[in-house]
Parts: sequence; structure tokens; C-alpha cells
Amino acid sequence: MHLLFRALGLIVLAVGIVFAVGDIARSLADEATQLVTIDEALTSMGLVLQSAAPGSRTIAVVGTWSMSLTCGAIGFVLLLLGHRGRRRVRSLRRTP
Repeated sequence: MHLLFRALGLIVLAVGIVFAVGDIARSLADEATQLVTIDEALTSMGLVLQSAAPGSRTIAVVGTWSMSLTCGAIGFVLLLLGHRGRRRVRSLRRTP
């Protein structure tokens, strides 16, 4: 399960980095900060978010979020979920 969370986290983080580089390039070219929203990103991929649940206010709000920031946050959360804690090795010696 840890491997699955790590793999998904890396993929989502990579998508976020791709969109961040695109945002930086667009912002430099236009000399103004421009971030791609989730609606714009999914529409460019051929997916329409509003058709999944028409009239949903939650989807309308989430659609205005930045794709790069959202993917970055979700990617880091998935990586943290896939992180195994430090394993403590118990010594075989007895302490007096």
C-alpha cells in the first residue's frame, strides 16, 4: 500500500511541476502572473468537470483553484501517506 501511495504521489507531483513550469513560462511571457485553473487544465485534456455533477457548487469552487498548487499539495500528501516510519531495532542486550 505504501508503494501505491508513493507512486501516485510522484505522478501527481510531476503533473503539478509540469503545470508550474507552464505557469511560469506564461507569466514571464505576459509579464503578469497567470495560473492555469483546474477547469482550464481538464478542458485542455478533453475532460469537462462540470458534466460530472452539473450544478454542483463544490465543483465550481474547486474548478477555480490553481492546477499546479493543487497537484503539488495532493502529491505531497500522498507521498507522506506512503512514507514508512522509522523502524526501531531492539537490541538483544539487556540493560541492567
